[in-house]
Order: sequence, then structure tokens, then C-alpha cells
Amino acid sequence: MLGDPINRVEGGLTGETVHGGLAEYCRLRAHQLIAIPDGVGFAQAAALPCAYGTARRMMVAKGHVAAGEKVLILGASGGVGVCCVQLAKLAGATVIAATSAAEKANRLRALGADDIIDYAQEDFAQAVYARYGKPARRGPGSDCGLDVVVNYTGGDTWTKSLRILRVGGRVLTCGATAGYDPAEDIRYIWTFELQILGSNGWAREDVTALLDLMQAGKLQAVIDGTFPLEHAPEALMRLENRQVFGKLVVTP
Repeated sequence: MLGDPINRVEGGLTGETVHGGLAEYCRLRAHQLIAIPDGVGFAQAAALPCAYGTARRMMVAKGHVAAGEKVLILGASGGVGVCCVQLAKLAGATVIAATSAAEKANRLRALGADDIIDYAQEDFAQAVYARYGKPARRGPGSDCGLDVVVNYTGGDTWTKSLRILRVGGRVLTCGATAGYDPAEDIRYIWTFELQILGSNGWAREDVTALLDLMQAGKLQAVIDGTFPLEHAPEALMRLENRQVFGKLVVTP
């Protein structure tokens, strides 16, 4: 069985508001348990609820990413990002993955990314203009730019994300890892009729849908490393140093 960290009856999030993270044993209510289907391992299932569940709610339930759309995913090599890449590809979108490490590009392509932007080497907004055109409100350029930007970094990437969207484009966000108070340019929001869609956490049906996709071989749980409990500080250090592609799993 997989334990959903969110107690949706009595409230609380295991490992955050309720003790239970990084422990040999943890106690959950029966209603938090989800059956793991045949063919899906414990480590794979453990990678799902937080990062993958968050990605599905943002991309599917809130963002409604669709076939034919051009989707840029910032921070694509992280836990949320690798799932966003796969879900966008499954939806039939053109997937543009942004990463700050060139060695991760091939792994992102293997997951379904159609294009890669290495924003350690080039400004991602200028790269979008060069490859997909600079959006215009009407006339030449009205069919340029992107349909969706997935931005859970914030910081100095925020305003750039607005400027590369075509009319009616969407910014999907579930966090602000690079800063929660970025500069804003409201002009782009109203002149291009943009939508900013927030997504917080995941629902139980997100996790069950992800398990079904994994069982069907349509989705990978990308696990960069597995650590025994006594080596949890090493795993946390790798996260702090951004040396992870996908997820790390700590086993009891």
C-alpha cells in the first residue's frame, strides 16, 4: 500500500504538520492508504504523491494542457519538472524543457522533450523569440510565442514568462523556489489576456491516475538515487546542491 501524506478527513500533512517524515515507521489513517497496482514497485510509488501528484494537478486538472500546444517547462529536470515533461508529451503538446545543466538535456529528450533550452548558456526568453517568434497582439507575430509556461521558480524568470506567451496564453505555477516576490509587468497580463493559474498540492485522484499510467507503461517514476535511512543527510545535501535529476528515495 502507498500512504497518501495528506489526511483529507482530519487534516494535516505527514512530514510537515504531522510527524512522520524520514522515519523507519510512520502511522497513517486507513483512509490515507492507496493500493499499489501490480508492476509498480514501492520506490516508484513513493516518488509519486508530492512531486508527481503536484505536477498532474497543475498540468491536467488546472492547466488543461492539450494537443498541439507549445509548452515551456522551467526547472524541467527537478521532481515536478520531469513529470510535467511526460504529462505534456502524453497530452500531445510540443514540449520545450529548460534546464541549467547541459548533461541533463539528453535525459529530458528521452522523457519526451522536443526542444531544450539551457538557461545557463542563453536567456530563455530570447531563445523562445529566436525559435518560436516574438508574440504580438495582432498582425505579424500574432501566431508566435508559446501557449503555456510552467513556472514554479518565480524570481527573475516570472516577467520573462509573461512576455513569451501568445494571446490567451497560460502561466501554470505551484511554487516559488527562486523567490516569492518577483517584479511584475501587468501590461502583458491584460493586453495579451493571459491566465495565471495556481495549483496547490494534489488530490487523491491525481495519485491513482499516475499509478494507472505507470502500470500501463506510459509514465516513468524518474529516480536518480535510493538511499538507506541512515544516509538521508547525504540525500538532502544532493537536493540542496541541485545534483538531482528527478527524485531521490529514502528507504527504511
